[in-house]
Amino acid sequence: MSRPVFPQPSEVAEAHARIGEWVRRTPIIRLKGPGARPMVLKLECLQRSGSFKLRGALNKLLSLERAERKQGVITASGGNHGLGVAWAGWLLGVPVQVVVPAAAPRIKRDLLAAANAELTLVEGGYPEADALARDKAERSGLTYIHAYDDADVIGGQGTVVAELIEQEPAVGTVVVSVGGGGLAAGVGLGASLDGKERRVVGVEPTGIPTLHTALAAGEPVTLDRIDSVAADSLGAGRTGDIVFPVCRDRLDRVELVSDAALRAARQWLWDHVRVAAEHGAVAGLAALMEGRFDDDPGPVGLIICGANTDPSDLVERDGPVSQPEVPGIPSTSVIGPPEQGAQLSARRTVFATSDNLFRALGESEPPDASEDG
Repeated sequence: MSRPVFPQPSEVAEAHARIGEWVRRTPIIRLKGPGARPMVLKLECLQRSGSFKLRGALNKLLSLERAERKQGVITASGGNHGLGVAWAGWLLGVPVQVVVPAAAPRIKRDLLAAANAELTLVEGGYPEADALARDKAERSGLTYIHAYDDADVIGGQGTVVAELIEQEPAVGTVVVSVGGGGLAAGVGLGASLDGKERRVVGVEPTGIPTLHTALAAGEPVTLDRIDSVAADSLGAGRTGDIVFPVCRDRLDRVELVSDAALRAARQWLWDHVRVAAEHGAVAGLAALMEGRFDDDPGPVGLIICGANTDPSDLVERDGPVSQPEVPGIPSTSVIGPPEQGAQLSARRTVFATSDNLFRALGESEPPDASEDG
């Protein structure tokens, strides 16, 4: 059995150059609060495919030999990773198969069905989907792509912090949500590419303390139970053999937050910035709202890493909803009474607000249906 290959900071820099033409340079917002603490929001939730996962997928596909890309790739995912691989495959002309657990949220299954991928639905959760994907890869000669425990994937995920420190070099602490740990490992590797030492802190739900438990045990541990509102995005249940030593060496610590804190942070982000994010994407904001970073170097950079969510619960279902005033973002009433149900109205709100964000923050083209294919 071959030994795992552990990524280095230089690989994040290489990935940053490699995938730059394919990814959206997502905007940042500088603001104070909650608690008047200066923070910088990196809106990776506005990335193509709806999350940071496109970065790792692109870097992996671009690292394959031409013959491997022509043969195609396969992965297991109930959401963002599968979408990232499907998008990367569409952009690069690589056939993609995704094995999807039936337990995946309906909205993510629908998004995957609309993506450029061949889907196989399997009863059970991620472990069952992963086992089938590996078996299909072995039998068919397809390249299997792990969702997080892969050096190329980790290097690609780290490019989000490479962008952040170019946009705001003053950031002193970078906070990142942790599921399997691929994003956390990449951010840990890339946070000081410019030579400035920065603190990196991971945040997990109390019901899915995957990395927290592994660090306490000194090795990856499989959780007995996964129980959180963020399980669809942070529910790996076990950190990887490649991820673990990187996070152990590069992260300052891992904080835990409750589901109530995640819900409050998600609602705060909508109420104050008009950004609809997944529960898992706001773990860092939830910890900041509880004062967890009051003693860490600032400004605090928060990576809001995913938006593949049903935003219906974030907006009022009766009467018009007005966008609150945020510096640099045009104030406008974006939806009126629902015409075809609250979910459609909520989606219109999100799209209108994203348009405003990109125009206010310097993007020449807001995300739209034509770009998203």
